[in-house]
Amino acid sequence: MEGTSAAANSSSLPPPSRRLSQIRRRKKRTRDEMFSEIMESSRSDRAHLNEWKETVSKYRKEASEREDRRDQREDRRDQREDRRDQREDRRDARDERWRQEDQRRQDATLGLLREQTDMLRRLVELQERLLENRLPLQPLFHPPPSPCSVSSSPRRVRTRGGRLRTPSHSTPVDSPSKRLSFF
Repeated sequence: MEGTSAAANSSSLPPPSRRLSQIRRRKKRTRDEMFSEIMESSRSDRAHLNEWKETVSKYRKEASEREDRRDQREDRRDQREDRRDQREDRRDARDERWRQEDQRRQDATLGLLREQTDMLRRLVELQERLLENRLPLQPLFHPPPSPCSVSSSPRRVRTRGGRLRTPSHSTPVDSPSKRLSFF
């Protein structure tokens, strides 16, 4: 039986040429399978790569939009600050103009006051010189006034134009000390 089993065993085995072709086919099939696997892997890698590219693109787009919104907010804030700075500059310029106008007015007023003070000083000096060179007044003899000739107001003399003026000589109402008080 041994012989029959060995013969049967060898009959079940393909002849060497057939085995060789099977091995070659297996090699070819394995090459094709490897190529298919590589192509499939390449497709899945490409799909992963495309998915990753889309994710990165989406992230970059969102980041760009966030940055644009931030830039717009900063631009609006900068514009508000610029407008506020312009208002402050206009206010400062206006305040400076007002300060300069006030200074000019003050300088003009001080100049007028100096001129008026100088004029008053000269008038006082002139009056003092006139009083120094003046002869002392002599009392005039006036008869006692009669009750009908007494008037409540000082005497006035009419000029040609019809105006009234004070007399050039001294009266009790119109004394030199009272005249000096008008200057």
